[in-house]
Amino acid sequence: MKIHTLLGMLVLANVACAEDYEARIFTAPEGGKLQYRLLQPLKYDAAKKYPLVILLHGAGERGDDNSAQLKWGGSLFTNVEAREKFPAFVLVPQCPKDQKWVDMDWGGDTGTAPAESSAPQKLLLAALETVQKEFSIDADRLYVTGLSMGGYGTWDLITRYPDKFAAAVPICGGGDKTKAAAAKPVPVWAFHGLADGVVKPSRTKDMVEGLKAAGGTVFHTEYPGVAHDSWVMAFAEPNLLPWMFAQKRGQPAQKSELAVSPYTALALPASLDAFAGTGPVQINNWFQKTWIKRRIEFHRQREAEQGAVVFLGDSITQGWGSLAQDFPKMKTANRGISGDTSRGVLYRLRDDVLDLHPKAVSLLIGTNDLAQGGTPEQTRDNVKAILSELQKQNSSVPIIINHVMPRGAQAGKFPEKIKELNAMLDEIVKADKRLTICDTWSIFDDGNGICKREEFNDMLHPTKAGYEKWKAALGEVLAKLGL
Repeated sequence: MKIHTLLGMLVLANVACAEDYEARIFTAPEGGKLQYRLLQPLKYDAAKKYPLVILLHGAGERGDDNSAQLKWGGSLFTNVEAREKFPAFVLVPQCPKDQKWVDMDWGGDTGTAPAESSAPQKLLLAALETVQKEFSIDADRLYVTGLSMGGYGTWDLITRYPDKFAAAVPICGGGDKTKAAAAKPVPVWAFHGLADGVVKPSRTKDMVEGLKAAGGTVFHTEYPGVAHDSWVMAFAEPNLLPWMFAQKRGQPAQKSELAVSPYTALALPASLDAFAGTGPVQINNWFQKTWIKRRIEFHRQREAEQGAVVFLGDSITQGWGSLAQDFPKMKTANRGISGDTSRGVLYRLRDDVLDLHPKAVSLLIGTNDLAQGGTPEQTRDNVKAILSELQKQNSSVPIIINHVMPRGAQAGKFPEKIKELNAMLDEIVKADKRLTICDTWSIFDDGNGICKREEFNDMLHPTKAGYEKWKAALGEVLAKLGL
């Protein structure tokens, strides 16, 4: 079960932000037209000068509705904190259908910049000029950022007009690496997902290396497991706006210490040696992406979820979307990651759980361990290590161990291995009075060690009825513990 909460939140936020951007149309003397949206600073004062950001959308937002271009990134500048801390104009043009910000191939290993700017880029620069004449814009604080096709446009603009921009943030784009040195005057923070199959990560890397070789100031953030949507994470970077708005044209790069992603430390380690314990660890691309996106969500919620009852586990826990509503009198923190194993939980325990100083912990883990070839003994030992770390921080913290739930039958594994593991979990609890079992095996067992279709539609993940049954069982345990 893959739930991309961060992605959904950004989509909704960008839809909501459209009303903040004024819809405009620029018409060139020769008749060309460019639709764009313009965000103005709150409490605009013509006596002051304001920075301006150009936001270039990707290929999927081309058209003539003068709205789709706000889908990604628009809300970055409209939240209250950003508007108060960084009052600025934001110009978001819409590229016409079947045209590009720069006429260059996206899918290959290299690209060659055309001799002239594309028609949409020329119109953009002309529209920018009219906005600069109409409003009080600080010409030394013009910034450009863009994603995918817009990432290409960003690189193209700063290599063609390096003396115009104070900073640039290209995301999953690329350019003509033979022209990269031209952008030397412009501080750049570039982003790319390492699992991007649409625009190769090497396209950004080539531009970064070319700029570095020329002595430019460039920072490069790569997201392991992330495909062609790295803008979701880039626009969520807490240091992005503070770094960008600190730059000024013609001056040395400022606040370079900010151009480091705190999120890359949350990525899945490249080496299995980083994981304590024994047994399997998921390493495929979808899990790397799910892992880092979920952990970024956790990181962003960390302050608000201090002292919460933490629900820790895999996709079965992650999929409990109604958790907060099901336990309204209790602060909860969902720390489930789809596909995770006990070794993964042990690895992320410090940042995702212990740093919350939890009031209590509910743990459900093991089904992926067994599915990936791990033994009940390995999983048991990893669970013991998890419990040890929890109790090391707080020896009296209530800990609930949920039995691994029954699932669809699989020869040699299920239900036999689950029964073995659950028996071991029972023994752990019997030996420590600080622990409590929640019997999530027998309540779902059809009598043959298999879950019921009406409660587990895919024979692995609970349906709404399944979660209701888990809620009831867990609710009784929580009540006995005074929670």
